[in-house]
Amino acid sequence: MWPAAAVSVLVTVTVLALIFRRSLRGRYRRPPAEPIPHRGLLIMAMIVCGALGPAFLLGVNVLLASAVAAVILVVGCAIGQRQLLTWRLLPWRLVLGVGVLFVAVQFAHEHGLGGALSIAAGHGQTWPALLRMSGLGTLGANLIDNLPAYLALEPAAADSPLRLAALLVGVNAGPVITPWASLATLLWAARCRSAGVTVSWPRFALRGVLLAPLVVGAAVTALWLVHG
Repeated sequence: MWPAAAVSVLVTVTVLALIFRRSLRGRYRRPPAEPIPHRGLLIMAMIVCGALGPAFLLGVNVLLASAVAAVILVVGCAIGQRQLLTWRLLPWRLVLGVGVLFVAVQFAHEHGLGGALSIAAGHGQTWPALLRMSGLGTLGANLIDNLPAYLALEPAAADSPLRLAALLVGVNAGPVITPWASLATLLWAARCRSAGVTVSWPRFALRGVLLAPLVVGAAVTALWLVHG
């Protein structure tokens, strides 16, 4: 995946640098450093989050690793700063919405969606075939969210590592148009709201329409040139 990953980052940075070239000019004043509240909890959270990546790579069950990490963080907050523990920390709307999407996609898959997607995805490992696979992943991610889109399309790409890589490009680099296209966008949107930062979703979508075809097309091309 390294060719696709490298090209995705390069194209994204280039496009955003061009779009925001005026804002990036000049120098910025560095605000005075503020004392870090709850330094112990910050260090503990850094250690826990840093350990999750290696745990996943070593094959530890995702649910088990996440549950252990959550328990450690909750206990740490309960001991050190109990006021940080509020019900608002639970993203119940996000969990409920994504759960409904997964159930709906699974239901549709069992009632004809799988066959339709197999036809739409085509077959083969040529450059147009990989673009088709990745483009379908991009479209599905922006319509229903990238995780259920991947699960719906995985059977159409499971017979070829290269096609599977193209699908991963589509559902990871392509969901930059609609706010619900990826869980990362939904989580960042929630953080922006809590920080009082306003996001213009029409502008977000317009920039995504420009960026998605460029980054996905370039990433798939790099993938095909190296491994095709």
